[in-house]
Amino acid sequence: MPPDTEAQPAAAGASLRTFPCRECGAPLAFAPGTGRLSCQRCGTLNELPQSDAAELSTAREELDYQRYLARAAGQEPQIDAHPVVCPGCGAQTQFGQNIVASRCAFCATPIVSAQARSRRMIQPRLVAPFKLTAVQAQGVFAQWIGSRWFAPNALKRTVRQMNTTGQAGGTETENGARGVYLPYWTFDAASDSSYSGQKGIHRTETETRTDANGQQTTQSRTVTDWYSVSGEVHLAFDDQLVIASPSVPEHLARVLDHWDLSALQPYSDDFVAGFVVEAYQRGLEPGFEQAKEAFDAAIEQAVRRDIGGDEQRVHRIDTQFRDIRFKHILLPVWISAYQFNGKRYNVVVNGQTGEVEGDRPYSVWKILFAVLAALLVVGLIYVFAGGMPQ
Repeated sequence: MPPDTEAQPAAAGASLRTFPCRECGAPLAFAPGTGRLSCQRCGTLNELPQSDAAELSTAREELDYQRYLARAAGQEPQIDAHPVVCPGCGAQTQFGQNIVASRCAFCATPIVSAQARSRRMIQPRLVAPFKLTAVQAQGVFAQWIGSRWFAPNALKRTVRQMNTTGQAGGTETENGARGVYLPYWTFDAASDSSYSGQKGIHRTETETRTDANGQQTTQSRTVTDWYSVSGEVHLAFDDQLVIASPSVPEHLARVLDHWDLSALQPYSDDFVAGFVVEAYQRGLEPGFEQAKEAFDAAIEQAVRRDIGGDEQRVHRIDTQFRDIRFKHILLPVWISAYQFNGKRYNVVVNGQTGEVEGDRPYSVWKILFAVLAALLVVGLIYVFAGGMPQ
């Protein structure tokens, strides 16, 4: 899609897209790590058309934030759950809220709904294809659990025994892990900040005292002298990521901050075939407000560096942002949940890097043993230290 065009209503008869194999006509799905579409029946790998340098350059162009904000872009209502008639088997399957691509619940045919996607003014320009398969994602999750010292042994055994059904191009595991392309904003901006504060310079004072017996003692102390300062700092920010979906809890989203954005490709339905795709639910303006939290933290650090000295006190920072531009991109995540002792725990795996973050239970016995062991070590040190000759 050209840089400043908007989504258009889907044409009749073109509202759904499927991906038939060139050999047998069976459904294709994107095979993570291969850059190709894999047939779920005959196993044929179907090549994807390669984007040239001009297409990639166009897709990477940022859009004007103020221009789109003036059009109320990013303020669209949610996409309600809606039925989709599968072109593969004719059954009616249900797409959940804000879902624009998924699989048929009956025959697993990958489907992209152009009609649902057209409910968003801003379309994804770029996508980072999945690199990890379902089996690989399950494997890094098992390694992650195995490396948690205080995880219950029963949980570790359960995870080791988990069987997965996905193959090299699998997009789902038996225990419910789903491959999802999550919507993101990236923001560029320049900032002009004026500030006032104080610079602290340390110096050492030495004081000599004489006690009642005439003995002199010398003591040193550090004193800070404060000087009023003011100034300006100017920064440029590039590709600040903001997740535009609530699907991942905030405390788990930090694993989704590390991406190789150089691997982004111009968006194509082929890359998302067989995976769930979410439409953005955090709008453009709320997205930039969240990006400003990261910008403000970086600005304060720059102000402290500009003040210099040994300590800094920042009294005021006034910032104006300009040249704000953005992109809408899709990034790959494996989302899973598991039950242990009747409680649900969420896990996310970065579908590009394999980083894992998740909730997990703790073994009370292991923690108690560690505390007792630490107390024992401290006690032994005390005993041996006390028994040393003076």
